[in-house]
Amino acid sequence: MSEEKKLSLAEIEDLSTNEVEGESWFNFQNLYTLFILNWKWFAVSLVVFLVGAYVYLKYTSPVYSVSAKMLIKDDKQQSRRGGDLLANMQDFGFMSNSSGFENEMEILQSRILVRDAVKDLKLYANYYSKGLVKEQIVYGTQPGIVDIDETSLDNMDKVLLEESRSIDMRISSNDEGIKIEGALLKNGVVVSNFTFEPKQLPATYRTDYGTLSFKKNPKYTAPADGKIPDYRVVIMPPMQVAAGYLGNLSVAATSKQTSIAQLTFNDANVRRGLDFLRALVVSYNRQANADKNEVALKTEEFINDRIKKINEELGHTEGSLEKYKKQNTVTNLQMDASQSLQMSTQYSTKLAEANSQIQLLDYLREFVDNPSNQYKIIPSNVGMTDGASTSLISSYNKTVQERNRLLKVASDQAPQVIILTSTLDELQGSIRTALLQARRTADIQRRGIQNEYAKYQGRLGSTPEQERVLTEIGRQQEVRSGLYLMLLQKREENSISLAATADKGKLIDDPQSLGQVKPKKSIIMMAAFILGLALPLGILFVIQMFKYKLEGHDDLEKLTKLPIIADVPVASESAKTAAGIVVHENKNTQMDEVFRSLRTNIQFMLKEHENTILFTSSTSGEGKTFLAANLAVSFALLGKKVILCGLDIRKPALGKLFDIQSERKVGVSKLLAADKVTLDKINDQVVKSGVNDNLDLLLAGPIPPNPTELLARENLKDTLDILKEKYDYVILDTAPVGLVTDTLQVAKFANVCCYVTRADYTAKTDVGIVNSLAHEQKLPNPCVVLNGVDMSKKKYGYYYGYGTYGKYGKYGRYGYGSYGKYGYGGYGRYGAYGNYADSRYGNKDDDSIKK
Repeated sequence: MSEEKKLSLAEIEDLSTNEVEGESWFNFQNLYTLFILNWKWFAVSLVVFLVGAYVYLKYTSPVYSVSAKMLIKDDKQQSRRGGDLLANMQDFGFMSNSSGFENEMEILQSRILVRDAVKDLKLYANYYSKGLVKEQIVYGTQPGIVDIDETSLDNMDKVLLEESRSIDMRISSNDEGIKIEGALLKNGVVVSNFTFEPKQLPATYRTDYGTLSFKKNPKYTAPADGKIPDYRVVIMPPMQVAAGYLGNLSVAATSKQTSIAQLTFNDANVRRGLDFLRALVVSYNRQANADKNEVALKTEEFINDRIKKINEELGHTEGSLEKYKKQNTVTNLQMDASQSLQMSTQYSTKLAEANSQIQLLDYLREFVDNPSNQYKIIPSNVGMTDGASTSLISSYNKTVQERNRLLKVASDQAPQVIILTSTLDELQGSIRTALLQARRTADIQRRGIQNEYAKYQGRLGSTPEQERVLTEIGRQQEVRSGLYLMLLQKREENSISLAATADKGKLIDDPQSLGQVKPKKSIIMMAAFILGLALPLGILFVIQMFKYKLEGHDDLEKLTKLPIIADVPVASESAKTAAGIVVHENKNTQMDEVFRSLRTNIQFMLKEHENTILFTSSTSGEGKTFLAANLAVSFALLGKKVILCGLDIRKPALGKLFDIQSERKVGVSKLLAADKVTLDKINDQVVKSGVNDNLDLLLAGPIPPNPTELLARENLKDTLDILKEKYDYVILDTAPVGLVTDTLQVAKFANVCCYVTRADYTAKTDVGIVNSLAHEQKLPNPCVVLNGVDMSKKKYGYYYGYGTYGKYGKYGRYGYGSYGKYGYGGYGRYGAYGNYADSRYGNKDDDSIKK
């Protein structure tokens, strides 16, 4: 190779920084090659994942989404139209309160409300029919209906915090009748079993968990053959079922400007989901109406109590009048002083009305002052004439009602509840003050009426006693009759108000199905496709990440900038002759072409008059002896005089490779130990290769106890100088440079240093050895040879040029597997030369040649 083609000093210095970095393995070319070389694994993975996704989609129960829109009426806005002070203060921001619409949405998602809907539809009883793989949910079309008594349902909810009770039954029918096999479960564990065979339906059966009732389903249509299929029934606590339904329910506002709620529910059965939304709205309105009618119900209770008392008093007065007339045989009386009597009667009526107002005020004051009635509805609209007290009581009742509704979804420490409680305390104080003021006013009015009444009574002093008594009794009767009629009228008005209550929530759009929400077929299949590709890709990527040995030319090229002069494939047994030589005369095999290429590249690297080539490696077993021997044969076939020197005097292998028995008798070690090296002594140690007449061998000779010291003697230089003069090419087979320093003693006499690596054998970190040696300039004119490339594996990310020699048949492996034994284990023992037996070399080399 010319000067300009050799590595510059800067490039050599850069080698140490390029030991293990290189390009990223994960690039498009490697990825494409990975797909091509492993397409079977990708195909298998895709088939497995896609079939798995298909099975999953086929046998997974679909879940559907149903939706409905409900208008929630805001009673607070209607109440504010009256313009009362408290409402105006809230409107102007003096008092903060949460939006009523948000509260109603929270109420719609309360467990109690959902539980009411579950109980209305009897969804605590779930029905299942047999399927191909698993049971299918049945709703409304099952042959029978199973229920449990209301008390037992409530008990199941009460013990739900401590234990979960459920009943699991299988119902089958035959010619003899119906057979019911059930089990009582506690926390999913069977507690007891029961069997029930009723003669006909309806029927009941008593269990420890409650009384079960069985009846036919009027909506069930029997099949044409008349055979009723078997089915399964599971009864669970309503609150537990409600918790599951609540997880699939969502309530959201359609926009910020409206009070319309969007109810969305996910269920495996569309019809059941639609019915559930309708039942939820019904339960919501039922609860809202109960809260709204609480004031009217309290007022009705108060009026009924007063009517009962006044009716008793009126009966007593009429009885007294009847008794007095019988005793005194009075039938008709003439009025002597009609004017006085008329005025007296008038003031007497006023006095009775004033006393009634005082009694009402005293009763309301007692009701308000009673601690047990705190934050409860105060009876209103009972005939009290004081307008201020009536207005305050009305505001108080509305606030109590709103506070009670919030307590259903919030604690008494919630900010909204605290504000309302404070408002109630203020209103209660105002009511006490108003009632006290009204009582004082009524007392003043009554005293005035009493004075006027006493004045006219004095004028009637001369009226006969009977007429006076009859007048008094008649007056009492009249007052009680008027009060009785007034209360009857108020009760009717209150009943009309109670019956005219409108629903708070109104469905403005019938519940409708939004279609299947899961599993999503397209997403599942796409995920299966991606996973089918990603799994083998990830596995292969992880495998690549954990591979620490060279796999091919690409790996070696990434780890060093030294020239890679040859990629030597694994040789077949048919290509080898005796001594494992794969280069033959007048042959055109793949291995012949490889070594011709190696020979040509080395010739380019040699300058004029240079002829010494050194082979080394990082460890034993990488094939440096094999490459040196075959390269020597290749040069010999050119008609050149070639000598192959075995300078691995610690562990010689040339003799075994060429099947020469005199390896331990003659060789370079004798020359190195001699006093002086001459041509005659060298000729005495050189032997014929037996492969080609132009190829001679200088074997290692006897194993010395001091190989490093021998190689450091001047005799090595003298020997190589003589060989360079006598032969056209001198090829040196040296020891692994990664194990001992012997090679560094020889390298200074070489013109080209071939560093041998082996695919699937040499560790990637070992390439750093040659990079460091090149950087330190301890190896002159270094280059790299990749040996043992197994072309049949097709894994190196490229197709070799030699792969086109398909006509040469299948190239079997030229196995170097046993060279692994000739590794660190052998050279590691070089410290004890006396125990280093010769047989140790022969066994390892024989194995490597055989393979």
